[in-house]
Amino acid sequence: MKATEQKLYTVFNRLFLFIFFIIIILTVTGCGKKDESKVQAAKPAQTAKMIPEVSVITVAPESVPVTLETTGKTESYREVEVRAQVTGTLLKRTYVEGNVVKKGDLLFQIDPTPFQTAVDQAKAMVTQRQASVNKADRDIERLKPLLAEKAVAQKEYDDAVSSKEEAMAALESANASLQQAEINLNYTRITAPISGITGKTLKQEGSLVSAGSDSLLTKIYQIDPIYVNYSTSDTEYLTMKRAMDEKAIIVPDQDVFNVELTLSDGSIYSKMGKLNYRDSLVDSQTGTMQSRAEFANPDSTLVPNQFVRVAMKGAVRPNTFIVPQRSVLQNQTGHYLYIVNGEGKIEQRSVETGDWVGDNWIIKSGLSKGDIVVVDGTIKIQPGVQVKTVLYTGTTAATSANPAASAVPATSTTPAASSAPATSGAPAASKQ
Repeated sequence: MKATEQKLYTVFNRLFLFIFFIIIILTVTGCGKKDESKVQAAKPAQTAKMIPEVSVITVAPESVPVTLETTGKTESYREVEVRAQVTGTLLKRTYVEGNVVKKGDLLFQIDPTPFQTAVDQAKAMVTQRQASVNKADRDIERLKPLLAEKAVAQKEYDDAVSSKEEAMAALESANASLQQAEINLNYTRITAPISGITGKTLKQEGSLVSAGSDSLLTKIYQIDPIYVNYSTSDTEYLTMKRAMDEKAIIVPDQDVFNVELTLSDGSIYSKMGKLNYRDSLVDSQTGTMQSRAEFANPDSTLVPNQFVRVAMKGAVRPNTFIVPQRSVLQNQTGHYLYIVNGEGKIEQRSVETGDWVGDNWIIKSGLSKGDIVVVDGTIKIQPGVQVKTVLYTGTTAATSANPAASAVPATSTTPAASSAPATSGAPAASKQ
């Protein structure tokens, strides 16, 4: 009986151990499969996480505005010297230095007394000469009937006629002297010959002024409109001429450029000017060619002899590629761009750069229409890397659903891209 119970106990123990081991094996196997499914599910997420994201633009040729910049200096439209035309004592100055005067306004008064006396004397002389003419007329009228009756000699009548002619000549001379005296009297009132801003007075009240070399009293400057003179070097002229001949730059009809001014405080002058003169010769001393623009100046913001920055606008570069400056990289061989190919992978493209256009850079060679250029995220990529693209908008990027970026025109890269001028001299690109 005990032997039978011992056998049953052994069988139950073995069965229990068998079931226990089966449970353990099933538990371990289930956990392994769960962990394996988690790993398999995590692989795509890890793979997606490893693909770098870059912002891109799709380039296309366009007409890019060109601005030629130089330094200029303002000049009055007209500068007139106010001089004394008679000699006399300066009694008073009737204007405020530096103020605006109108044409005909009284500026100075010279003592008119001696000139008024000269006028009175000239009038008296005219009266005297007129009396001589009247006497000669009466003599001729008296001698005419006597000559007809042969009561007087012909010579006596001829002498009377000659006396009248002499009296007439003397009268004309007296009238001329009177006119000159009146002119001199008018010269004692010195008026403004043009409207403009007055300069510093060079002669004070009580001074003796003369009509000689020391006759300058002040100057008047007409500053509305106003001129801006500037120059370009012969090298810049040759570069521009060559670009025009090659049709790389197209200038306005008849070279009528719009001219913009930047003032010394960095502000832009509110009025646009027009180029109205360009010298056809190179100055032998400075090696430059002189040009001049005209600006409206109703508020007298501009005054003569100001230094300003001149920007001539109106020329364009046709069929030009531009990219954001930040997309241009540089290595030992030169400048290059990262391009996303049709497979969504990165290619390195060597390019030749030109001038800056605002925040963009002109690419003279190395790009084709439709090329997808990487703008941001260049530090995360290298040639051959698969990338995820987003559209570059200048400040933020919008996610694109497929790897190949949608077409983004070059002019929309930044708000100022299409309107910013191309300026000479581009700084070195950032190095990777």
